[in-house]
Amino acid sequence: MKKVSVFGILTIIVALVGCYKETTFDNTPAISFKSIKKEVRIDQFAGTKKDSVILTIKFQDGDGDLGLNEKERTTAETTSNYNYLIRLFRKKKGVFTEFIPAVPYSGYFPRLKADGKTGPIEGTLDYSMEFPHPFTPPKDSLKFQVIIKDRAGNVSNTAESDVIVLNEF
Repeated sequence: MKKVSVFGILTIIVALVGCYKETTFDNTPAISFKSIKKEVRIDQFAGTKKDSVILTIKFQDGDGDLGLNEKERTTAETTSNYNYLIRLFRKKKGVFTEFIPAVPYSGYFPRLKADGKTGPIEGTLDYSMEFPHPFTPPKDSLKFQVIIKDRAGNVSNTAESDVIVLNEF
């Protein structure tokens, strides 16, 4: 049986640790579309059907300053300074055109790093929206464009969703 020296093992460990490179991202958030799904539900107040849509994006941010705490959200709400911006596009006669709803679908997401430390962060972000059938045209084809903002005001690139058909039934 061969003997392995402690020095040899330590050398291998140091070499492996020395190869590890800390992840770095730009301080401006970067996003990409991941998925979109819907579920048909019954509105508990009106008793009518609605489509609940969940849009999922992937994100990366170099300093991790994504999301708002309650105080920051309250301040942002007074000026509609959304950190999750959505543009809707409706298909009409085969062409997608922007649809501006009476009440915006843009909104807010909470802080993603609770510890308050700066540093790279990445993951996925789910955003939910509801489309009541009485107010949604039958077989309505929509797609979404998403932008997120960090607390420093840096604006991400735009991610575009796949097409989803609402009010099918």
